Amino acid sequence: MRNRAPLFGLIGLLMLLAGSAGCGREKEQVIAQVNQQPITQRQLWQALEQSDNGEVARRTLDSLIVRQLIRQEAQQKDITASREEIETRLDGLKDWILAATGEDFATWLEETGQTEDDMASRISAQILTAKLVITQKEREKFFEENKERLQTLPQNNESVIYRQIILNSEQEAEAVVQGLQAQAEDNKVSPEAFAKIAEERTLDPVERQRGGMAGWLIKGTSGDPALEDVLFGLEPGEISQPIPVPARPPAEGEEKAPDQPQFYRVVMVEKKFAPSELTLARNADIIDEWMLNDPQYQARLQEFFGNLRAKADIEILSPRYRVLSEAYREGREARERRLSQEKENLVPTIPVPEGEGASPPTEGAEPRTE
Repeated sequence: MRNRAPLFGLIGLLMLLAGSAGCGREKEQVIAQVNQQPITQRQLWQALEQSDNGEVARRTLDSLIVRQLIRQEAQQKDITASREEIETRLDGLKDWILAATGEDFATWLEETGQTEDDMASRISAQILTAKLVITQKEREKFFEENKERLQTLPQNNESVIYRQIILNSEQEAEAVVQGLQAQAEDNKVSPEAFAKIAEERTLDPVERQRGGMAGWLIKGTSGDPALEDVLFGLEPGEISQPIPVPARPPAEGEEKAPDQPQFYRVVMVEKKFAPSELTLARNADIIDEWMLNDPQYQARLQEFFGNLRAKADIEILSPRYRVLSEAYREGREARERRLSQEKENLVPTIPVPEGEGASPPTEGAEPRTE
């Protein structure tokens, strides 16, 4: 079975990032036309604000407010996200996006309405959140406890990101190879050229939508030694000769189908990864993601966010978000009650002497301790 990228919550992450992309962009931009009648960016935002009775818009506004609070809190505590940290995580994210979608980073950004600066800003917020909520000792301990799990990830192994075109016969596969070789430069085929043929010809309907992208494969995990021999012998941009696709083994209790058709594939390696030392620095983004989604730290994270909201002066100006404003007010009041209770619990008890006529000290007097 192909060991695909776990995507470290990538699908949810990408939807979150794409969902809040475009803030501050041109509102009257025409984004679609229906029989020459325009649908504008403003109309889209209005529809999103009304979606699910406004819940989508409230969640998005709250996430923007929390992101601002995180940056302010980090600045007060002199906690920063270095450019090197951000770039390292950006580079890793580009690999996950390629393996998941078949698109290069620039294309994916354009299709989701984002810029690289948008992504850098969100990654910075993620780094700051982890540093504010999790100590370095906790991260180191979690890393040591999860080394075995980390060793299953593609970027920590000899692995490839590859595309393939699956065809009905060896003759069809040979024709595809000849067509791609005719477009090659220095024996290398561009991902765009390969993807175009895959979108037209490959038999796999899912991979067809991704330009033939098969995903990330760790050496020794496919169960197909012939495929791996070819893949790990190719350099990025090189394509294979036709490779037979092994017949699917029958499921338990299923009879072997007679005369199964023999399919062939042509593969191209898009990116190769060498085995690397397993370090916290190389896996910091994964560790942060796992920890912040761990129940032990989730509770701490939610409490941290709640405290940030409760102690901040947040003014919601639009009546559309009155519900959110009320939630912030209730959070502040609850925090004030809790702090007041904690303060009362810290007031030392004044011993009362035995005997009648004892009375508490007058205001400003020292407590009696005899």
